[in-house]
Amino acid sequence: MASTKPLHLAVVGFGRIGQACAELIALSHDIAVEAFVRRPASGAEGLPDHLRHIPLMTHAGQLSAVDGALICVPTSAVKETASQILQHGIPIVDCAILHGESFHAHKEAIHKLALHYRTPAIVGAGWDPGGLSVFRSWLALLTPGGVTETTHRPGITLRHTVMAKSVVGVKDARCTEIRTADGRLQRYVYVELEQGANPDRVAEAIRADPLFLGEETQVFPVESLSSLEEAGRGVVLDRRGPPGRLGHHHFLIEARFDESVLTAQVMLAAARALPDLDPGAYSLWDIPLSALWGERADKAEREWL
Repeated sequence: MASTKPLHLAVVGFGRIGQACAELIALSHDIAVEAFVRRPASGAEGLPDHLRHIPLMTHAGQLSAVDGALICVPTSAVKETASQILQHGIPIVDCAILHGESFHAHKEAIHKLALHYRTPAIVGAGWDPGGLSVFRSWLALLTPGGVTETTHRPGITLRHTVMAKSVVGVKDARCTEIRTADGRLQRYVYVELEQGANPDRVAEAIRADPLFLGEETQVFPVESLSSLEEAGRGVVLDRRGPPGRLGHHHFLIEARFDESVLTAQVMLAAARALPDLDPGAYSLWDIPLSALWGERADKAEREWL
């Protein structure tokens, strides 16, 4: 059962991810920032006015009375930082960008430290690895024996973008393309519509153009292309199950996002699970989904199940 006591966390590092963690915590009612830890050279420089009342430390050894620490430093510095914090008995969450054998070696190293200092640690709790890993895993569970293709930040295709912009009712447009696992080309067209334009007619006109004929084309009306591009990141997950008598299943997930904010969201969810964990290192795969919701677990179960 998740505790209703607010979590008091330290944010270690104040780059884009550290800043995103701080801003998201400010919007939360169940987590508070107890302290920031930054390099001595950084000092209070760069801290927004609404955060300057929070104690600023220059070393993990200065931390006390915190329920956990969010490690928001470059991957190369995560292990050393984690060791400094764990030795003071403070649980950690890191978002180290490691995959495959490198990730497992990192987890094993942190596991030994966490057991030695008798405190829990959650590793790789960011977007990738982390949230994206969970999506990919679930798609594989739903379609055993299938193939997943992951495409990051699909590039804009200029010719197709110019054509889409010329369609009546389109204020602005962007077109991207990806290759599916079986080699087929797919077009994704994002359109900002003129006021009163019919999205179905616009989509039909785009698909009917010779540039798009013979290609699988998805048209997505959006409120603002500039806002879409500000997100800076994108991913397409294409999972195709094997053909057979039980059907040929196909899952397609497309997303645009700010990677720093998503990483921070995952870190905060992981932090909510810390109070109920035994000493040792965990990844998101090891933690029940309900634990990531914290005190909102019961409400989430009623809403999403």
